[in-house]
Amino acid sequence: KIVILFALLIFALPLSGFACVGKTLLIGSTGGVQQELLANILAQLITERTGTSIKLVTHDSSSSAHQALLKDDLDIYVEYTGVGQVQILGGEPLQDADQLYEVVKKRYNEEMNLIWLKPLGFEAAEVSTLPMQAVPVARKDTLKKFPALARLINKLGGKIDAATIARLEVEAGSQGVKAVARTFLKQNRLI
Repeated sequence: KIVILFALLIFALPLSGFACVGKTLLIGSTGGVQQELLANILAQLITERTGTSIKLVTHDSSSSAHQALLKDDLDIYVEYTGVGQVQILGGEPLQDADQLYEVVKKRYNEEMNLIWLKPLGFEAAEVSTLPMQAVPVARKDTLKKFPALARLINKLGGKIDAATIARLEVEAGSQGVKAVARTFLKQNRLI
């Protein structure tokens, strides 16, 4: 009996204070294999580690996903630093990737209560020389409702380099994004 009780406690601890009964997290993407992969990686990580229900929502653009975040129609999506700076904030293009991340992170937090988490580790392939680091962006109130969520998502920080995302995109073509996302998380011992 003690062993069973202990096992129940061990499995229940990661969920306590995390899963919101009746609350479904909305994770967005802006279409395309890369965005679908990243949304699925986030969704499976959160579901497997917390038991929280996830709904994936596809938007037709970064602007649309951003507006959904502001209206509380979305909780999290992966944005690119250059897009956030130029298209969303209307700021000047910055060539230094670290400086760009810090500027975008600060303005989103101060002006919109949106939190830029740790960069995933790669930049989107773009024609311009503007840095395009892929970074999960979440509503501040979502992170308050789910206290361990930021720490959990930040475990992905730096785990997906350019070679990895390219390989995952190719694999998704034959295996599907859900299967590839799951394999990636298992190989990295995240689930």
